[in-house]
Amino acid sequence: MLHPVIPVVWLATSIFGIVAGPFGTELFPLTGRFAFWPITIGLGVLAGGILRVIVREYWGLRAFWPEAPLIAVLATLGLTPLFMALASAVAGPAQHVPSIPEMMSYVFIMSIITSTLRHAVAASGIGARAEMPPLGLDPADAPPPEREPAARLMARLSEQNRAPLVRLQMRDHYVEVFTEAGSETVLLRMADAICGAEGVEGLQVHRSHWVARQAIRGVSRAQGKVSLVLKDGTQVPVSRGNAPAVLALGLTEILPKADNGSGAPQALAAQ
Repeated sequence: MLHPVIPVVWLATSIFGIVAGPFGTELFPLTGRFAFWPITIGLGVLAGGILRVIVREYWGLRAFWPEAPLIAVLATLGLTPLFMALASAVAGPAQHVPSIPEMMSYVFIMSIITSTLRHAVAASGIGARAEMPPLGLDPADAPPPEREPAARLMARLSEQNRAPLVRLQMRDHYVEVFTEAGSETVLLRMADAICGAEGVEGLQVHRSHWVARQAIRGVSRAQGKVSLVLKDGTQVPVSRGNAPAVLALGLTEILPKADNGSGAPQALAAQ
C-alpha cells in the first residue's frame, strides 16, 4: 500500500472515470462522478490489498488460479453493497444506478483484470534491471549503507534463518533467501530483495540469481556455459550477458566435477 505507484494509479484512474464515465456513470451528474470514482477506486485498492494478504499469506493461495478468482469473488461480495449505496447517493434525480447484477459484474471483471496485470508484471520482472546493482561493484566505491547489512531482508525471515546471506533465487513471484542457517521463501520482487540486502557485497549474475561475494568459491565453465561454484557446493548459472564480467573478476576456475582426492578444487590458469 505504501508503493509510490499507488497514488499515481488512483489519481489517473479517478480522472479517467470522472471524464469518461464508464459502466453507465456517464449519466451521473459531474459532481456525482467526482465523488463516485475517487471513493470507489480508493476502496477497491484498499480492499484488494487486504484480500491479497489474506488469500496469499494466510491461506497460502499464491498462484493465479485460484488466487485471482477468489479475490474477485470476495471483492464482489464485499464492495458491491458499498458501491450500490454510493451510486444511489450521487446519481442525481434521474437515479441512473446500475442494477445489482451489473455492479457485481463490474467489480468482478475489474478485480480479475487487476490481478492479471499484477501477475503479468511480476512474472516479467519489469523494473528489476533498472534497480540491479552494478556487477562486481567495489564496495569502496559504493555509499556506506544507512542500515545494518541486510537488516531489511533479515527482518522478513524467521528467527532461526537470520544469518549471513549466501544467495537469492527468484521463484515465480517469490524470492528464496539462502543464508548460512537455511533457506526461506518470501513474497518479494527480486529487485526489492536485492535492495533489502543493502550492505552485503554481491552480484546479480542472472535474472533469477544474486550471490553474496563471500559465498563464492570459484567459477566453472562447461559446454560454453558459465556458473559460479559456491562454498556449499551449489552451482549458480551465469547468464550470457553477465559471463564476461564474471570471468573478468579473476575468480578461481574450477573444473566440472573436479576433485583431486583431498577435497580441494583443481584450479586452472586464467585463459
